[in-house]
Amino acid sequence: MENFFLTKKNTVRLSEDSYLFTFEEKLDFEPTQFIMIENSSVTRKPFALGRWKGDLAIGIQVVGPGTEYIAKQKILRAHGPLGRPFQPSGRGAIIVSLACVAMAFDLQQRLLGEVFVGSLKKPFVELPFKVVTGDEQFTELLKSLNGYDWYLIVGSEGMEKVSYELLKDRGEVFLSLNEYMACGIGACKGCAVETRDGIKHVCVDGPVFRGDLLCI
Repeated sequence: MENFFLTKKNTVRLSEDSYLFTFEEKLDFEPTQFIMIENSSVTRKPFALGRWKGDLAIGIQVVGPGTEYIAKQKILRAHGPLGRPFQPSGRGAIIVSLACVAMAFDLQQRLLGEVFVGSLKKPFVELPFKVVTGDEQFTELLKSLNGYDWYLIVGSEGMEKVSYELLKDRGEVFLSLNEYMACGIGACKGCAVETRDGIKHVCVDGPVFRGDLLCI
C-alpha cells in the first residue's frame, strides 16, 4: 500500500448529493480495487477506483461531514490501491448506483461488460450507459436481463439484495460490498462479514464476493 496525494482535475455533479471527481495524477490499479481517503474524521473512508474520459476518477455520495469534507477539498491524501481484483470470465452485466459510474466505466473497458445504472432520480448529466430511474423501473430492468455469464452489483445493501434475488438463477452474481472500514488492510476488523466459508473481511478478501457465499 502506498500513500499519495490526488489533485482534483474536474468535478461532475451527478445528482443533488453525488459527484464524480477526476484527478491530475495517474495510478495503476486492478478492477474493483479501492483507495482509503483521509477526511475530517479520525478514520479514512474507502472509495472505488475508476476512470472517466481517460482520467483517474472516483465517485462519491455526500452523506455526512467526512464525505462533505472530501467533496470540498482540492487535494486529497489517499492510501492504496487496496482489495482483491475482480477477474470474471465470459460476458457480464455491471449494475451500479449513480455514485459508482466511474468504477463502472473502468470495468466496462477492461472486462467488456455492459453497464446499467439504477438511480432514484434522473441524473443531472447524460451518461454513456442505460439509466433507469425509480424502484419500479429498476425491478423491470433486472427482470429483463438474460444471457450474461455473470452479474456484478455495486450499490446500496437494499439494491444488492433485490438484484441478487432476481438474478441468482441466471448466472453467477457478485456483490461489491461497501462496509465500514478504518484501515483497509485487515487490522481494524471493522469490515468483517459472515460468509458460508466463515468470517471474511471486505478490505482484504473483497470487496467483491460471490452472492451465494454471503449469508443474505
